[in-house]
Amino acid sequence: MKISGCIIIFLWISISASAQNIAVTDSLIKFGVTAKGKPAGEKAENKIDKDGGSITSSDGKIKLIFPEGALSKKTTISIQPTTNFAPNGNGKAYQMEPSGIIFNRPVQLIFSYNETETEGNSPLLLGMAMQDEKGKWSSLKKVLLDSVSKTLTVNIEHFSAYVNFSLAKIYPSSARVKVNGSLRLNIIAFEPLEADDELTLLTPTQQILKWSVNAIDKGNSTVGLISASENTTAIYQAPAQVPVQNPVAVSVEGIYSKKHLNKYVIRLLSNITIYGDAWEVKMTSVIKSGGKGVWGGIRTTTDDGSFTVSLDKKEPAVINIINNLEKMKDDCKNILLNPTTCTGLLHVAGIKQIKITPANPPGEPTPLWKFRLCHIQWNFPGLSLAAGLPIIL
Repeated sequence: MKISGCIIIFLWISISASAQNIAVTDSLIKFGVTAKGKPAGEKAENKIDKDGGSITSSDGKIKLIFPEGALSKKTTISIQPTTNFAPNGNGKAYQMEPSGIIFNRPVQLIFSYNETETEGNSPLLLGMAMQDEKGKWSSLKKVLLDSVSKTLTVNIEHFSAYVNFSLAKIYPSSARVKVNGSLRLNIIAFEPLEADDELTLLTPTQQILKWSVNAIDKGNSTVGLISASENTTAIYQAPAQVPVQNPVAVSVEGIYSKKHLNKYVIRLLSNITIYGDAWEVKMTSVIKSGGKGVWGGIRTTTDDGSFTVSLDKKEPAVINIINNLEKMKDDCKNILLNPTTCTGLLHVAGIKQIKITPANPPGEPTPLWKFRLCHIQWNFPGLSLAAGLPIIL
């Protein structure tokens, strides 16, 4: 069922000069046990026999190459994209089936990445990891990086869930900050593991070489200032006016060490959009239905998103629209059939009308903003019950 049209949202917006900060977290992480990913894309399948063959995931990110003799008989091989819960994980995880199968000869796993995934950051930060049947993650050794073909290649001897992850990241990798506002940035890196593990690859030293904004050491009043803080964090202070080059690039260069190699410099980048006479609007929808004694059990669907109302130009405009997919939780073994297209209720396409009533203290201490938003066609959740019966909500 699809519905299109416009919705009217009444929002009270209060003016606030508070800083925008990201909470400080531990700067060193390690692999552990997490939940297993849920399906997040179309499964790819192919029958491969003892003569060998290959299979590529539905999104083209993963390829498996079976040499002759890797399988003893014809087997249906599948790759299922799933959500990625690995620390510093990038993109989706991929569950290979049949789970637990052992190969007679190693199978080549090729993971493709693109420039967007490593924008401003060195591909040397990329690694690969696997998750066992108990949910525990571990890094893969002897991963071959080809920065020309933009691939990571490794040999595997059995199936599991596999991911592409970063050995160090800067959080947030992108953000929006109002003029004169501030933002805390944090470097999260993997701590050293066993002495013979190549994941000593990228552990930052205590010294950060340089924080900069648009390649300007420590920034300036035009593009914003950056100052190092404790625990590999820094505070970015936005300028008083929206800069000509926007978003600004906040980067940090640090010394890292790689096993059997000398120390070298790695760069991390965060793109920060500065906005002036504008306001960010966040939307959240939570719908609870059913009950313990009702067929289907308790179900909760959530949807969220955001957009920025900009008054920088002559006419008001809605920019930086972020639409997230609807999520569902229930206490039954239901399967969401359209996890990558289920839009939920808050998918905004644009704006048709804005009306702003100025504040009139003391009775009206804040301005009243009335929006008429264009709504994207709704794609409601489709479910498959445990018994295999499909239903459309």
